[in-house]
Amino acid sequence: MIDTTDLTVEQLADAWRNVHSTSPADEADPLVMDCARRLAADPGGEQAHVWVYGLVGMSGYLAWRPGRAAELAALDALRAAAKELGGRPCSHDDHPYEAEMDAMEDEVWLGDNGLLTGELAAGEGEPAPDAARVLCPGNVAGWARLVADVMAPLTVRRVPVGAPVYHQSCIQTLSGIVNDYPYCDPHEVLTDEAADLPSRPTRGVLAGYLVTMNATCWYAASERITDRSVLDAMIEGVRGALPLLRDDECAHDSGDHPDTGDADYLNQVGYFLRSPGGRAEIAEYYGWDDEDEEYAEGDAEEEALDAWVCPEFLRGLAEQTLSTLTEALESFETAQDDEPSEQTQSA
Repeated sequence: MIDTTDLTVEQLADAWRNVHSTSPADEADPLVMDCARRLAADPGGEQAHVWVYGLVGMSGYLAWRPGRAAELAALDALRAAAKELGGRPCSHDDHPYEAEMDAMEDEVWLGDNGLLTGELAAGEGEPAPDAARVLCPGNVAGWARLVADVMAPLTVRRVPVGAPVYHQSCIQTLSGIVNDYPYCDPHEVLTDEAADLPSRPTRGVLAGYLVTMNATCWYAASERITDRSVLDAMIEGVRGALPLLRDDECAHDSGDHPDTGDADYLNQVGYFLRSPGGRAEIAEYYGWDDEDEEYAEGDAEEEALDAWVCPEFLRGLAEQTLSTLTEALESFETAQDDEPSEQTQSA
């Protein structure tokens, strides 16, 4: 276990850079807890940016399976910082975090533009050319919101709308398939989609993957697909995703889970769920007030947007997808067995 008591900020920054999704909890949790504690103690203070960027640097770990206490501490601290810093005036038309959002295709920011280095964390050396905008309270608040939204999808307001360009391209490609006018080889596309789940997905990426598999399973189960390997790949992918769902109890009332009857809408949601900017598009569709600083997790007066990432909902959706695909596979095998053999045909 790391003792953070006497470490300098620069030493802490070095330790933060070594925290990833595969980090053991006994090594990562003390660093997260220490960083969150310091941020929560003064979420609008002069050093708030240091602790926010510390949690940004550890977002790969926080997005996977941090210890429960560390997860709650980080969320509370990030939300407090977003609230304290987010309303302060600034002279900037935009902020660096907005430009970085397009690179968050897997939701975990892996860049390093000086946020975690000594010159910004410890105030040493010459300021970076863009330091004023990087250290702007609006930018720091933006990063706090992004990481909080990655950890607890669809519970954070005031995230800028805009899915990554790659995700928008995927939506267009799959839209052609689910609307039955593919302009590419659906066999190849659906097989690639089935293999597109990281080994340690964020909650949003995992939810988006399962929603996409459900949106496209009817097409894969149709006679339009003539290669059983597509069905095999999708079944394998969904079965592999199921154990990755959390064991959290469902917090929603009966009927709060989303309607999944529109395949094209599901196709869009499947990729919007995979990024903060995409989820902001879902929130905008449901009419969230982006100026409201409240956080809507479990708010009965709001649409249950976080139901899109509810493990119980996703588990049921995955089982429905598997049922459709396995029935199609059985029909495919039966049809092959019923085909006359080459020897019979020649006779």
